[in-house]
Parts: sequence; C-alpha cells; structure tokens
Amino acid sequence: MGRQVIIDALEEYVVSAKENEDKMRLRAALTLYFKALVEGCDLLLYDKILKVPSNHTERYELLQRFFPDIYKIASPLFAVYRKSYSQVVTKEDVKKVKDGANAIKEKAKAL
Repeated sequence: MGRQVIIDALEEYVVSAKENEDKMRLRAALTLYFKALVEGCDLLLYDKILKVPSNHTERYELLQRFFPDIYKIASPLFAVYRKSYSQVVTKEDVKKVKDGANAIKEKAKAL
C-alpha cells in the first residue's frame, strides 16, 4: 500500500462520513470518521517508518512509540467507535471522533 492509496482512502472516508452525518446516519458517520482517523494515523506512520500496521493493536503500539501525542487522541476514540457496534450513537459521539480525525488529518498534512 502506497502513500497515495492512504491519502485517497482518508479523503473518501471524510467525504462519505460528512454525507452520512448530514443525513443523520450517525452510526455510519461515526464509523467512517473513525476509518478516516485510522488512515490519518497510518499516513503518519507510513511517512515516519514506511510501514502500515496490520491491525489496531500494532497501530496503537506504533503510535505510542512514534507519535505519543496522536496516540493520546486516537486511543480513547477506539472505545467510542466500538460503542457503535451495539449502542446508540449520539451527535456528541460523532463530534468527538470527527474532531479527532480532523486533528490527525491536519497533523499528517503538516508533515
């Protein structure tokens, strides 16, 4: 997987998440914002170590090691994302994940 593939996926997830949020499909929006967050994390890691993690555990271990500030944003949002599996998703949940995704996206753009 190359850098451009990650960037394209990140952008697609953000656009799709916004469309779902606008239509009040909050579970779908939250899921897509989280996927955008993950792509942002993967872009940072790819740029730093030329590696894309194969799962969430590896991703969080690498973030903790190479980007502790990003780890502090992403890690707590995983629980919010997992909530979407079986619980009601609120606008506040979507906002938290969206804000995290945007913060990480901006950090990735800055590098």
